Amino acid sequence: MVQMATHRDITIRLPKVVAEIASAKEIIALLTDKALSKAEYCQSRCQEMEQRHRTYLADFRKKVEDSEEEIFSEWDDLIVWEGYHLGRREWVGKYKELKNCII
Repeated sequence: MVQMATHRDITIRLPKVVAEIASAKEIIALLTDKALSKAEYCQSRCQEMEQRHRTYLADFRKKVEDSEEEIFSEWDDLIVWEGYHLGRREWVGKYKELKNCII
């Protein structure tokens, strides 16, 4: 069973001058923009890997794992690529959750 993310209210301390000009909605919007930016960065790195290896992640993974010869640079690229792929998925999830918080 998949558990849905829950929300919780938090209190943050801001300098008075910031608190006077920033609403909760604006703070959430800033966090939403940051999550989207992170997701886009990870996506751009994945696209760079696709161009470098002229294939998609799943196909590259199969090639590297099935290869009789162990090529360390390909394993390195696979690990980095998978990291960006997972990072993109995580940041997209955070972005969607934050979008649901905007009042």
